[in-house]
Formats: sequence, structure tokens, C-alpha cells
Amino acid sequence: MVKNMRDPKTGLYYHAYDSSREMFWCDKVTGLSQNFWLRASGWYSMALLDTLDKADASVGEPYEKMKQIFVELMDSMLKYQDESGMWYQVVNVGGMDRNYLETSGSSIMAYALLKGVRLGFLPESYRTYGEKAFHGICEKYLSEDENGELHLDGICLVAGLGGANRRSGTFDYYMSEPVVKDDAKGVGPFLLAYTEMKRLEM
Repeated sequence: MVKNMRDPKTGLYYHAYDSSREMFWCDKVTGLSQNFWLRASGWYSMALLDTLDKADASVGEPYEKMKQIFVELMDSMLKYQDESGMWYQVVNVGGMDRNYLETSGSSIMAYALLKGVRLGFLPESYRTYGEKAFHGICEKYLSEDENGELHLDGICLVAGLGGANRRSGTFDYYMSEPVVKDDAKGVGPFLLAYTEMKRLEM
């Protein structure tokens, strides 16, 4: 992942990589897709952190390397955290027309920051960034209907690359996918982030 998909300028990871350079969406020289999709970055950060949580630290160098990758990813993502606390669907171009603050990826990032602090992989000061992300989601996208039921909006329904000539990975593609409410890909990470926030209060 680090060798093939990490952009050294931003520290972010591209959405996808094709080692054969055959897929229509990839750069024919690098094999990379065009953009940094928020939820993909979130999933990677979550995978790193949850693996570290269960891994045996006594293995030494591989464990330390994974921890370094996680910390560096968190630091890179924080450069793009919006004033609201959230992150944009296409991470590094928040000012572009039609780009939007997205719930599922922002929830995952809140979870990763807060759990990273709780487990000691991140400094205590990073707790503020995770809490800001969670509260930003609540302020922008959490609502209560007339029956007292809560709803979570601003969730990208799906984004992928291929097959055939579908889902090209351009900025316009990421803006074309439906934005929905109450989808599990957003609600699940949101609840995980809330759980981590409460665990830090114990």
C-alpha cells in the first residue's frame, strides 16, 4: 500500500491501483486511480488501527512499521480536516464546486482518531480532532423527525471503479453517486466513533 498507493506530496492514498495498468480508470504509467476518496482512506485507517489493536507488539519491527503508517496517515488526513470538523468526499479538494462534507468517511476518521488516542498510538491532543469531527457530523447531518426518531444524512451510498467503462474515478464520478440518509455505511462508523468518545470519558 505505502509503496504503490501513497502520494508523497499529500501523504494520502489513492482510491485504487492496478498493477497490470490495464483498467481504463488507471494511469497507464503509475497504475493509480485519479483521486483520494474519503471512505477508502477511512477504511484503510480503520484496518490499520484494528489490526494494531489485536496484534502482538512483541513481533517488533513489523508492528512498529504498521504503527508508523497509521500515525502518518492520521497526520496527513488532519491537514485536510474542514473547519466544521468533517472531511470532504474527495479529500484534498474541499473548495471544488459540488464537493461535499461526507458522513461515513468523517465518522471513520473520528473513530480512528479517538481509538488511536485511547490505545496510546496517538497523542492525547488528537482527541480534540476526533471530537470535533464527531460534533461536526452531529451539527450538519444528524436530525430528529416529528416522531422523535434520529436520522443521519450526508452518506455516500457507494463509490467504486469499473467494470467495463463504468465508474471512471474522475471528480465528476464521485459527485455523481447518490447521497443518502441512514445507510449502514454511515450509521455504523458514527456509532463506533460515539462509543470511542464515551470510552475516553470513563
